[in-house]
Amino acid sequence: MDEANGTTKRGSGNSGRKGTRRRFLRGLTVVGGVGLLGGAGAVGHYLGTLYRPREEPQRGVLALTGATVLVGEDLEPRQDTTVLVTDGVITGITDGGDPLPSDARTVDLAGHTLMPGLIDLHVHLGFPQQEPDDEPGLTDMPRVVYQMARYAPSARRALLEHGVTTVRDLGSDHAWITQMRRMLRDGELEGPRLYTAGPLFTTPGGHPVVTFGVEAGSGTVELPSTPEEARAAVRRLATGDEPVDLVKVVQERGDAGHLELDPIPAEVLTAVVAEAHGHGLTVTAHWGSEADLAEALAAGVDGLEHLEARGVLDGWPEELLTALVERDIPVTPTLAVTEVAASPEQHRLIRERLAELHSAGGRIVAGSDAAVPGVRFGDGLHRELELLAESGLGADGALRAATSGAARVLGTARIGAIEVGRAADLLVLGADPLTDITRVRDVVGVYRDGREVVRG
Repeated sequence: MDEANGTTKRGSGNSGRKGTRRRFLRGLTVVGGVGLLGGAGAVGHYLGTLYRPREEPQRGVLALTGATVLVGEDLEPRQDTTVLVTDGVITGITDGGDPLPSDARTVDLAGHTLMPGLIDLHVHLGFPQQEPDDEPGLTDMPRVVYQMARYAPSARRALLEHGVTTVRDLGSDHAWITQMRRMLRDGELEGPRLYTAGPLFTTPGGHPVVTFGVEAGSGTVELPSTPEEARAAVRRLATGDEPVDLVKVVQERGDAGHLELDPIPAEVLTAVVAEAHGHGLTVTAHWGSEADLAEALAAGVDGLEHLEARGVLDGWPEELLTALVERDIPVTPTLAVTEVAASPEQHRLIRERLAELHSAGGRIVAGSDAAVPGVRFGDGLHRELELLAESGLGADGALRAATSGAARVLGTARIGAIEVGRAADLLVLGADPLTDITRVRDVVGVYRDGREVVRG
């Protein structure tokens, strides 16, 4: 989340409210859950509430029959269609009248729509869910730390219950988030697939150090001051025992009228991008102003996060819009956040800029930025899809932004579409979201690698 539109100037001191939030969020960077687990009862509760898989991996042949299936990367609707799943992988897409394998287990989905599981390209799993005006106090800390010690079970559950089967975490403690990724991969925890950037690259005077009070050495930020330090930090993250899936940079100078922030120096930013590319990693950039955008593009970033009130409200500079389109750079606008955080007029203008980018041929993908205040896991992505559809993408474009388009950003052909050879991460809806995007909320069932993880 970006607090650069706040009311505190650098050097003027913190309000009590913002100070409380900073202390709270600083505490989130230290998972002290072990101290909460004294006694057999507490240990039993910890183990019993981890939210683990309730089923073994899917084996044999599963036939999902009778649904309208949104097939392929373009989500082509095919009525009365059967999807065959074998050992967690889609192995056939056939007409409803075709004979089924004799050993298939059949699930009748007549009257339902079957589509790929949703992908949220921008989450922060370490953030507690809260409403916009909620101010966490110190008494909330044990509960939040206990959530983190169990690897955010409420977040993982909420995502699956909303049909989100893959997420990309863009800023969490490196050791904590990569351990969660390993446990999800190995079947020790239930939840969506997880891609992670680990710590953010920023500056001592940047976001989230100034805005959230995140401290150096917390595992949540990297603060290189020279190109050499930048390259070393990227190399460490790219080649360690638990390497990151991508790199995120924060190129953010804030607002001179409210809260000033220090962006990453150009030579350091360029070194981060070059080293990441050398290890086959993409780089996505949080940005706020037009100047931030120009610097991020000049450094060669591969993706952009947010459209904000300090950005291009008055219109896209032609050279920047041309660069975005020609370089096919994916933009994750996080409209669900600006709907909550910006004024109605600012939000309207942001959506107009997004529509202009779409009309120009720009590449737009879906991410919620959950769980910033007011944006909840799973529900935030549903709202994002509604806003994308209303901003010129239409229902089909919004759904592609959270399925095949998102998978392309992740660099994988394993998920994001119902095609033979892809993982059976599937969402069963009670109605057709192509005719009404709000129907994406009508979740009847969710499959993860062919396992039924949610039953409506």
